[in-house]
Amino acid sequence: MSRFRPIGPWGILGAAIVLSWAAQAGTRTYVTLAGSDDAMSRLGRPGIRVRVEASSASDAAFVRRELARELAHQVHTRELGVDEPGDYDLAITLKTPLIEGSMTIVPFDALLDSARGERLWRITGHSDVDGFSLDASVFAGIGRNVISALIHDSWVQPRYDPDDPPPPSPNVRTENTPR
Repeated sequence: MSRFRPIGPWGILGAAIVLSWAAQAGTRTYVTLAGSDDAMSRLGRPGIRVRVEASSASDAAFVRRELARELAHQVHTRELGVDEPGDYDLAITLKTPLIEGSMTIVPFDALLDSARGERLWRITGHSDVDGFSLDASVFAGIGRNVISALIHDSWVQPRYDPDDPPPPSPNVRTENTPR
């Protein structure tokens, strides 16, 4: 039985999802979505202040760097001035990595608060890495998965880059489709 349970902060049973971006071979990242209140208003192009806490300054820097890249290029956000508070505060906490057998598990959570301090959104997750080597790509993958979860719950909107379009939709075969 897994010790990671998809229970949201409001008692809503979340959907555990595996996001497909593997940071490195043998890395899988799981995110537990707590559910989204569609009645909450969302900004079209928010300024997001990011804070990352980790036991290692370099691990936090890897996540922060990837978040900055993703927020600037992959989603519609506005750049904040140096002293500007932002519309949303995104706080990511990397827990101490755990060793289980031949796997290293990096638990994390992410919180999105309004500028007034209201909790808007929360996820928990973990990256499972085959072996004991954690490199920058593991932490960059956590950052990408947090952004994907924000997109999933409509807190940010993805950009369309004609020079880097998304992959085409897969062909879906149904029983009525000829072979």
